[in-house]
Amino acid sequence: MYVIGTAGHVDHGKSTLVHALTGIDPDRLREEKERKMTIDLGFAWLTLDGLDEEIGVVDVPGHRDFIENMLAGVGGIDVALFVVAADEGVMPQTQEHLAILDLLQIGRGVVALTKVDLIDDPDWLELVTLDLHDALEGTVLADAPIVPVAAHSGTGLDDLKTHLVDALQQTEPRRDIGRPRLPIDRVFSLTGFGTVVTGTLIGGRLHLNDDVEVQPGGLSGRIRGLQTHKNKLDIALPGSRVAVNISGIDKQALRRGMVLTRPGVIRPTRLIDARYRHLATADVPLKHDMSVKLFTGSAEIIARARVVGVNEIAPGTEGFIQLAVSEPVAVARGDRFIVRRPSPAATLGGGVVLDPYPGRRHRRFRPETLTHLQTLSAGTPQELLLQTLGRLEPTTESILLQQSGMDLESAAEALAELIEDDEIIALNQQFVTRSTWYKWAVSAENLVAATHAAYPLRLGLAREELRSRLRLKAPVFNPFLEQMAEQGLLLQEGTWVRLPTHEIRFSAEQQVAIDQLLDQFAAGGINSPSVKEARTAVGDDVYEALVQLGRLQPVSPDVVWRADDYEKFTNSVYNYLVENGTVNAGQIRDLFQTSRKYAIALLEHLDAIKMTRRVGDDRELVRRDR
Repeated sequence: MYVIGTAGHVDHGKSTLVHALTGIDPDRLREEKERKMTIDLGFAWLTLDGLDEEIGVVDVPGHRDFIENMLAGVGGIDVALFVVAADEGVMPQTQEHLAILDLLQIGRGVVALTKVDLIDDPDWLELVTLDLHDALEGTVLADAPIVPVAAHSGTGLDDLKTHLVDALQQTEPRRDIGRPRLPIDRVFSLTGFGTVVTGTLIGGRLHLNDDVEVQPGGLSGRIRGLQTHKNKLDIALPGSRVAVNISGIDKQALRRGMVLTRPGVIRPTRLIDARYRHLATADVPLKHDMSVKLFTGSAEIIARARVVGVNEIAPGTEGFIQLAVSEPVAVARGDRFIVRRPSPAATLGGGVVLDPYPGRRHRRFRPETLTHLQTLSAGTPQELLLQTLGRLEPTTESILLQQSGMDLESAAEALAELIEDDEIIALNQQFVTRSTWYKWAVSAENLVAATHAAYPLRLGLAREELRSRLRLKAPVFNPFLEQMAEQGLLLQEGTWVRLPTHEIRFSAEQQVAIDQLLDQFAAGGINSPSVKEARTAVGDDVYEALVQLGRLQPVSPDVVWRADDYEKFTNSVYNYLVENGTVNAGQIRDLFQTSRKYAIALLEHLDAIKMTRRVGDDRELVRRDR
């Protein structure tokens, strides 16, 4: 699942282009339509040839007065649709939006040179294009294709779509690490439904009826509905635009900037350690204790920037800072952020969160403080160990520690912490990362669900087939499946694996046939209908379902009994052997008043399950633990 986001100067045609591409007007506010200018975030979606899923689109305002609304939506995008009007070229917000995309490291993009139908002079168009190349140089969009388009006439739209497909296909999907977060960018209510929030989902999946919490604030609720692009869902995937209908939380308690997640995934903080880059175009350095506006996810918070190791960070340079926020914010390590000066308003720089929970204010000039931040920036022992495990998994503890490149004591401590935090999962003597465990879990659920859909009268997927399809060896698969069962994700029924929600349900017609067959079994006793006759009476699928459900018990390729009758017959043979020591086929035939066919089938079955063993023409008991 992917999201495209627009960026660019005001009145350069971003919303018009989105409308032309998607057929959806992203300007949803009356004031926007009246002023013909985007004020807040707008949303749309489209399908593109070569991609199997709908692509979300976030349209952002370009006016400098609304750049903070722009920042609430641009952080969750995968590909930038950078818009520059051919009649004006590079303008102030062109530069500022480009700087923001660069600071957020939006890795892919396509540049749309709009309004080319207004340009009659090819020299002007060439000049604008050259100027645009100069502006893009040295940024994340340096290699982005520049596509001339005219939204009203449709000129260049097919070419633009082709380049968008190329950019999306080169973009890594959002990782599913089992820690879903939805930075809330819109809150509203619908009559009959209640509170609805929207955002771009990252970190994991959300399921219908999940318990959720909203941070900061610790508000608890439950998901009563999920939608992506107005399609109802049972599961929302990371990387998608999602609308979540929540029960238990009032609309008035929510606002843009909060984060919806599962309980315990994230907690709010008031201090953030970060690596920071100050824009070369900034007109002032970032000074210690400077008041700034922090933008991360969809949140906007006033903060104090505590500069570490130096007195200030000059334009065009990098350093470490500790952000002391004015109110709690929910962030995670690796989240990117933007810093702006409150007044006069200007984008100063941005960076990446190194530690969302440093616990205390650092002493800025202590060598150990700087060493600590450098280690965090380069990679913590935990991160190094996770990276090593990702390369080797599944693997044993000894191999993991040896291959980590750290001293064994540090690596062992990191491993213990990662196991305690559920970042590494132990499967007997093997270890895997949590993201891999979740990847296997999703694959297992999908495989079993596909079996239920294709074969509704089967109890589930054969356990051994599931192991083979997942390509896991038994020492890893067995504890993995046990953990899935413990979490209620899958259930084991003998040799079968099923979803907890799956049940075999017979139609009324099938049930009539089943009842008639069971009546025949009851009337025949040990002289039951054959396997072939039973299959003919109810059909192969229903017969197999009755066997899987334990209502019928085959004892040979030709002989099958009702489960209760089977227990009665085997108990009778057991008691006979306890009393007499041995038994043969003739005695079984006389005991049950049956034919040799049924007697032999029963005795060979008892040999197969190791209740008896053959000695000449007789059988004797092997075990007495009935």
